[in-house]
Amino acid sequence: MKVFRVTTDFWISAYRSTLEKEGIPFYFYKTGDKSAGAILIKIFNFEEEVTLYHRINNLNGKQTWEKLLSGSEDQIDQAIKNQCNFDPDVWVLVVDDPKGKNFLNEFDE
Repeated sequence: MKVFRVTTDFWISAYRSTLEKEGIPFYFYKTGDKSAGAILIKIFNFEEEVTLYHRINNLNGKQTWEKLLSGSEDQIDQAIKNQCNFDPDVWVLVVDDPKGKNFLNEFDE
């Protein structure tokens, strides 16, 4: 059975639209490969802890979002920098929401 995946650019566009409809500010920290770049989502909720999410394939082969790291903004930024050095095609989107909403569960397969 062939599995079809949407392009990174298409996924980013849909996610961006959701954030805009909800009035949640965001910005692109880094843009990567439009067809198949990995995506990191940094959630900044204006408190001490920042959370970084990444997309993984679960045991059933479905893509889902998982917390990669939580910590200070400096810790998260260093992790992002390391990932960008390792993978120049990665996308990094920063979501600034005081309530920490991110809607990532709506984008699981």
